[in-house]
Amino acid sequence: MPTLPRTVEQLIEDQAHRWEQRRGQRQQRRLLPVIAISRQHGAGGSEVARRLAEELQLDFLDQEILHRIAESAHLSERVVQTLDEKDRELLTDWLLAFGSPSYLSPVGYRDHLTRVVGTIARHGGAVILGRGAHLILGPHQALRVLVVAPLEARVAAVMQREGLSERDARRRIAEVEAERAAFLKRHFRAEFADLASFDLAVNTGGLGLDGAVSLIRATLVGAGQATFA
Repeated sequence: MPTLPRTVEQLIEDQAHRWEQRRGQRQQRRLLPVIAISRQHGAGGSEVARRLAEELQLDFLDQEILHRIAESAHLSERVVQTLDEKDRELLTDWLLAFGSPSYLSPVGYRDHLTRVVGTIARHGGAVILGRGAHLILGPHQALRVLVVAPLEARVAAVMQREGLSERDARRRIAEVEAERAAFLKRHFRAEFADLASFDLAVNTGGLGLDGAVSLIRATLVGAGQATFA
């Protein structure tokens, strides 16, 4: 029998359960690292993020999950409640920032998303894909990585992955990157191409996916995991 996809509620309940299990171990070990991944469309950033999460045994949180959490105060409360008692005041500040649970203004959405990502960083042990996490978290909270590749390589990848013609693949890349740029501009007043917002840029066109994953892992080891927890 095929496995039914989990609802967002189930995903967050599972995540919260894992965080609760970790909470009792915080005094025994350093927090696991947090890696915030941004990427050019077609550069393989999603695959790099998934591989990192699997190899390092970290939680993988993609942009869709973050987006949907950030639209629901109820789910956010469940997430924030997994923090230590000393951090519970975050919950009150968080929920007071919102009005109707069925609608969030752009400012409200950004504030909510910031609290979601901040909560994830406090727990540690996660790879976060997209949603401006590299702008929300500072250099001592996460390793902020940009995954890039030459345009021609990205066009070829999108053609193969999405079954598009070269013309349509180029159009698709332009559309997705315009959407991402608009998201960052609207919510963070930031430019996607601002390299100063990242700690590391990896080029999958030259390194390949395996090489990109290895370089990110080596950066974590070289800097020490505590730096990114």
